Amino acid sequence: MKKSLLAVAVAAALPTFAQAQSSVTLFGILDASVEYSNEDANRAINATTGAVGAADSGLRLNSGTQSGSRFGVRGVEDLGGGLKAIFTIEHRLSVDTGDTAGGGFNNANGNFWNGQAWVGLETRFGNITAGRQYSPIFWALIPADFTAYGFYNNWAGFTGAGFSPITPQGPIRLNNSVSYKSPTMGGLTVYGTYAMGENLTGTGSSNDIMGIAAGWQLGGLYLGAGYHSIDAAAGLETVLAATASYKFTSLGLSLGYTQQEFVGGGEVATILASAFANFGPGTLFLNVAMVSPDVAGLKNDDSMQLGVAYSMPLSKRTNWYVAVGTNDLTGLQPAASTVSVDGAMRASIGLRHLF
Repeated sequence: MKKSLLAVAVAAALPTFAQAQSSVTLFGILDASVEYSNEDANRAINATTGAVGAADSGLRLNSGTQSGSRFGVRGVEDLGGGLKAIFTIEHRLSVDTGDTAGGGFNNANGNFWNGQAWVGLETRFGNITAGRQYSPIFWALIPADFTAYGFYNNWAGFTGAGFSPITPQGPIRLNNSVSYKSPTMGGLTVYGTYAMGENLTGTGSSNDIMGIAAGWQLGGLYLGAGYHSIDAAAGLETVLAATASYKFTSLGLSLGYTQQEFVGGGEVATILASAFANFGPGTLFLNVAMVSPDVAGLKNDDSMQLGVAYSMPLSKRTNWYVAVGTNDLTGLQPAASTVSVDGAMRASIGLRHLF
């Protein structure tokens, strides 16, 4: 009888033990705002003819002004001996329509796991992961953007009329990528990625992307830098980025620089500045970008954009915000354009919930 009871006790304990060695977490963000945009923010310009389309100002319900709306699953399993299996899958969506093709960034293919989708191993020597992942430059620069690539005119990219969106740091997410993240030693973390373009036809460029970056944290001081090389037949070829920031108790300042070079010549240099200050019960954010393009087919005048936001917490997981973004991106418009669209402005009031 005692043996039977012991067997039952052991059997009952086994599932608990197995469960303790692994965990799966559901996470997400829902971000909705009412946005006003003026005529210049809504205009479309033909990249070839420079013709300016008609537009009007107005209101709309928007998704992802502060943070792209998403839900995902992340997990870890302890394999023993300091080895763990890790994974993340993340779906981006537009909370205003339920559309899977939005989610705060271009997703023309309508991929369901359009945020992240990767699996890998965690060891004491670092993590090795494979799938759709953030780029090394992304990880190196995001600590110095105090909005975490949120609100208007953040470091993730420029929005406005009359030009194809330009992302100062190059591609943010890389498909078909194998990545390494080092353990943090003395405040230093190193990232490396090789993304396979999978052009195996024997013609043209491979579209492979290689990237390396590093970030160093010492108290309130942060330094980050990275480099990407892209084997492409046209478009972006290399990206160089560097940033520095310092956080005080209730104030932070940062400055960054990126330089993009394109196949066949041409470059875009960008100076980025970010700041935050605790103000009343919330936080005030400021982002500024100065863009100097030298690309065939563009007007190539210096351009500027500005974003201001205020966020106030309602709880640990919920906050409301107001945000305004404006820009003069004439220099990024097609050279053939005879009309300058230089006063794009957007303003939002929104609510964000984390789970």
